[in-house]
Amino acid sequence: MRSSWNTTSRRIGSSLVVGVLTLCGLAAPAAADDQVPFTATGTAVITGVTHLPGGLTQLSGSVSGTATHLGNTTGPITRTQNHQGSFSTTTVLVGANGTDSVFLTISGSFESPQGNQCVITSTGTYTVTGGTGAFANATGSGITTTEIDQCAGTATGTYEGTISRPN
Repeated sequence: MRSSWNTTSRRIGSSLVVGVLTLCGLAAPAAADDQVPFTATGTAVITGVTHLPGGLTQLSGSVSGTATHLGNTTGPITRTQNHQGSFSTTTVLVGANGTDSVFLTISGSFESPQGNQCVITSTGTYTVTGGTGAFANATGSGITTTEIDQCAGTATGTYEGTISRPN
């Protein structure tokens, strides 16, 4: 009789463990999908232009602006573009408290408007690839528009989309 009780007890215990693990597994994706609106605007000062092999150009800069959930922001930005009209960018938006930050990767296309050799307009998508502080492990995505004035050495941009709810 005792042997039967131990077997039943183990089955109940095993079922309970499987049930708890299943519930925990289901709860994790829901938290990651808890997205809230995100908007950021900024101005960058281009601090360097490097011509890379293969016809690529890298623009480095320092950005300042404002972002939802972060307030005033600053941080580095690096953009690599080719001669066919495609670009990729990485930037870090560091909040005013110095602890919270959001990491973004951006890709898209650009063109120079007819008759204006100084200005480049870009459109693309951004992906939130993490962060620090309240934005550790952040996710999200959206669209971006940018205008670069090569003659002035400045750029302005807007990001609109979503980000995971801050911790």
